[in-house]
Amino acid sequence: MENKITFEFSKKDSKRANILGLRAAYGLSTLNCKEAYPDLAVFTADTSTSAGLDRFKNSYPDSFYDCGIAEQCLISSAAGYVASGGTALASTFAPFLILRAAEQVRLSLGYMNIPLLITGLASGLTLGHLGYTHCCVEDLSFILSIPNILIYSPSDSYELKCILPKLIELKRPTYIRLTGSAKVKAVHKESFTTDFFSPIHILGSGNKLLLLSIGTISGNAIQALESLGSSYLDQISLFVVPFLNGEKTRSAISKLICNFNNILVLDESTYGGLAALVGREILKINHKINYAYNIHPEYYLISGQHDYMLSQCKLDTKGIKDSIINLLE
Repeated sequence: MENKITFEFSKKDSKRANILGLRAAYGLSTLNCKEAYPDLAVFTADTSTSAGLDRFKNSYPDSFYDCGIAEQCLISSAAGYVASGGTALASTFAPFLILRAAEQVRLSLGYMNIPLLITGLASGLTLGHLGYTHCCVEDLSFILSIPNILIYSPSDSYELKCILPKLIELKRPTYIRLTGSAKVKAVHKESFTTDFFSPIHILGSGNKLLLLSIGTISGNAIQALESLGSSYLDQISLFVVPFLNGEKTRSAISKLICNFNNILVLDESTYGGLAALVGREILKINHKINYAYNIHPEYYLISGQHDYMLSQCKLDTKGIKDSIINLLE
């Protein structure tokens, strides 16, 4: 699986998937995965509808387990199923999956290295209108502190549709982090190749500024770059970072950043996620880099709709655009 795989782009599939959003695309993708992996079971914590899993539930009732609002039981039950030889996906809203079931995630996926795939719905600031009880800006910090767990944060829904079956084939403990809401902005507009640990080049060919983005805010980064025009785009290279895969990802990022004097990281989580990982690699190399990051600050924001929350973090199109201009000028 660590060999590079190329996914041929389909404009029709991309448009359909991105209109649905990540959660609905995830639910529909489980149906295709079940056909490829007959022993696949889906576990959820009272989120069959919000995770787009109703079709799977109706099509495969004997392979669908609703654990109720009991996230610790969700992880333990799904891990037991996998430890007994099965294949499982377990999903619920990110703050409840990561924060309420932290011990079970740490022990089952990290310590015992059980190849369970867990999916955090609506991570980041997606549900900001419900307040911080339903936001999860700490998940990357937590998962990155635990050995053995692969993190996958899709850039758009089409990418998720392509990657999910391959993650099941990989058979390793995995945290799938879904950000954004319905009608995700398309990030991939042509075929893309991945080795499941390196950043993926999306736009631009300049060597003055490296823009690294994780999750669906990558669509805002593309809009910001396109609004700046060719004079700026010629100076910038945009890479998305869907995979955080231990030392392999750190090594790939280290090699990449050596080619740039200016770096801007975009992440919907707090410091401790992608920004901290890149900062750590910058400290290792003997190379002067002007480093900036637009992330969630170290305090709670005024709650509101997703776009409003992103604007407070300078992760909306305008905030990203202004940060790029400040770095280059």
